[in-house]
Formats: sequence, structure tokens, C-alpha cells
Amino acid sequence: MPSPFDERGISDLVGDAVNQFTKLIRNEMAIARAELSEKATEAAMGAGLILGGALLLIPAMVLLLIALAAWLTEVGLSAAVSNLIAGVIGLLISAVLAWIGKTKLSPEHLKPKHTIREVERDLAAVKERG
Repeated sequence: MPSPFDERGISDLVGDAVNQFTKLIRNEMAIARAELSEKATEAAMGAGLILGGALLLIPAMVLLLIALAAWLTEVGLSAAVSNLIAGVIGLLISAVLAWIGKTKLSPEHLKPKHTIREVERDLAAVKERG
């Protein structure tokens, strides 16, 4: 007794393969859209955090740096040296914060890694069957 698979023609098999490949592409596109949306949200959040942090940090940093300069003057340094030290510390802190924000917005961080990995896996599977 022949199996039901024996009765299917090549056109049916090709049609099924095309349908499965189409479904696979649709699924991958949906995953890619979701991941890109997630990355865009992360980018917006990173930019918002940078802006919010900068706005809230400025007055606090000014007060802390003034207090540091005043303390350094009290312990015996000249006012100019005290202000210079406080300014350099403020500059280093702001550079670190900017670097962290820049890292969150880097193309490597925003790349849809999961989607790329899945598409590569799917292409390899199609090549094995083809």
C-alpha cells in the first residue's frame, strides 16, 4: 500500500516548501519588528536618561563642587588651586556620564542581535534542505 506522501507531486512539494518559507519569513519579520521596536525604546530611554540626568545633575554638581572648593581652601590650598581641582573632578564626572549615555546609543548596542542570529539560522536550514 503506497504512503500518502508517494501520491504527492513535485509541484505540491514545491508549493508546501514555498508556503513554509513564506511563513518563516513572515515570522522572522514580526520578530525583527518587535526587536527593532524594543531597541528604539531603549534608545529613546537612553537619550531621555542622559537629558534628565544632565538637567538634574547640573545644580547638584555646582553646589558640590563649590563646597569641595571651599573645603580645599579651608584646609590650606589657595582659592585658585581649590577651584581648579573641583573643576577637574566635575569634568571627569560629566565625561563618565556622557560615555555611559553614548554606549547606550551605540549602533552595536542597538543592533537586533536576536533577529540576525535567527535569520542566519534559518538561511542555514534552507541551504541544508536545498
